Amino acid sequence: MQTHRHSFLGQLLPLLLYVCAIFALPVYAAEPAGTADVIKGAAWAQPVGDIARKLEKGTLIYQSDVIRTEKDSAVQVVFNDQTKFYLGSNTEMSINKFNDQRGEEGLVTHIFKGTFRFVSGLIAKNKPEAMKVGLAVALIGIRGTNVVGEADATSATVILVEPEDATQKTSIEVSNKYGSVLIDEPGYGTEVPDAHS
Repeated sequence: MQTHRHSFLGQLLPLLLYVCAIFALPVYAAEPAGTADVIKGAAWAQPVGDIARKLEKGTLIYQSDVIRTEKDSAVQVVFNDQTKFYLGSNTEMSINKFNDQRGEEGLVTHIFKGTFRFVSGLIAKNKPEAMKVGLAVALIGIRGTNVVGEADATSATVILVEPEDATQKTSIEVSNKYGSVLIDEPGYGTEVPDAHS
């Protein structure tokens, strides 16, 4: 009787280990949101509550990833809709939402700290209100644009720059619960000195 029990446990153990191994694997969205492109120094992507992976050119980026660069480092992330984010040294950004399916478009990111530049792609072109960039002190609404900025937990500076396509209309709206400002002329920007301004 004991011999049969040990035999059964011996057959069951590999199956249990296999199931445990499957559940221990990182879980990503069904489709990648984009790829890491230009990389200088060290940059990382980390899903919430999971292990960070070092970025190399071509590394897939997923919704729920937090992208982080180290000191003297930078990375460019190219989303599937051709939106480009360039993150400078000591910058951290989360990808809260990415969907490029027609009628369900959405790209929402959050810059926690650091310097950044982004060039909007097809999502903002087809449905401008579907792209938003959050900062600790404000929210950037997009209307087809090229933007540079710097942010931290207590303040932000956002500047509209010339679009890559000179024929494209470009503007942003920077807002929080205290008000908003529309910037529609390249070279102009706004500074939000704190969360109460």
